[in-house]
Amino acid sequence: MQVPPPAAVRSAFPYDYARVESVVAGFLPQWHEMGFDAVVAIARGGLVPAVMASTHLCLPLHALSYSRKNRLVSWFSVSQPPAGARILLVEDIAGRGTTLSDCVEFLGGQGYEFSVFTLAYDADSRIKPDFGLKIPAGFRAWFPWERNSITPAFDQTGNNPGRPEHEYASWAIDLDGVLLMDLPEQQYAQALNETLAQRDLLLPADILPGLDLAGVAIITGRPEQDRERTRAWLDRHGFHGPLVMRDESRHAPQETARHKAEAILSRCHTHFIESDPIQALDIAQLARVARVIWWNGGQALAVYASPIEHLRLA
Repeated sequence: MQVPPPAAVRSAFPYDYARVESVVAGFLPQWHEMGFDAVVAIARGGLVPAVMASTHLCLPLHALSYSRKNRLVSWFSVSQPPAGARILLVEDIAGRGTTLSDCVEFLGGQGYEFSVFTLAYDADSRIKPDFGLKIPAGFRAWFPWERNSITPAFDQTGNNPGRPEHEYASWAIDLDGVLLMDLPEQQYAQALNETLAQRDLLLPADILPGLDLAGVAIITGRPEQDRERTRAWLDRHGFHGPLVMRDESRHAPQETARHKAEAILSRCHTHFIESDPIQALDIAQLARVARVIWWNGGQALAVYASPIEHLRLA
């Protein structure tokens, strides 16, 4: 099979489970008034939002299965809605492919009335759903149940991966505190040039994350003006991956976490290792589907951060 060329890289628009629940909740008042008899999910992407919708609406949940290879739609669930039922059809995204359009045709052919809800759609979607969130231009939806499908490597498969999906992950790492010792901030303030010269002479840390680090992308808070000396240190020690540095015209030093989060999303990385625990929390909140890992010099700890609006209800 000839694999189509990947689309131009677009920044990830992340849907963590909190955002999924929020989108579903926003349409519940309308759905309550529409008198649906059942919710039908398109497995697998539509299952999570369909479970939320069916639970809130107190309706039975059914599911369809779709084979991309031969465009075959069939019932995934043993039970089916009764003839003539009014259905809320649920999918994660209305994309460029044929999944949603073929499922719509299948249900219509069986005589069901239905409305379509997708968590996301954009200007290129084959079908515009009756309900859903339109993704801004230049972005693509990113769901936690398909975390690795956001990467350029997965795009090359034409949505038909030949290996387990976790093998298409895209890693990036912090620099200072991960590959080498992180010098105290006060040293830079007191003697900048001498401290930079000292940093240039440091050796890689004794304990490094258990990844193939030779080509891994590096996203650092170091300013762009330090690129030449930073690149020289990395190449000298065998780290030849892409280097993303902070543009001081866009992000001040105190905005380093935002700089890193935006780089993760724009480059579609699925995993990021950060040495600073506070930055790790901020990055996890800003890049909500990425796996953010705090590296404390010898141990990797997964970080999760969701804002709590009403602390007394937490």
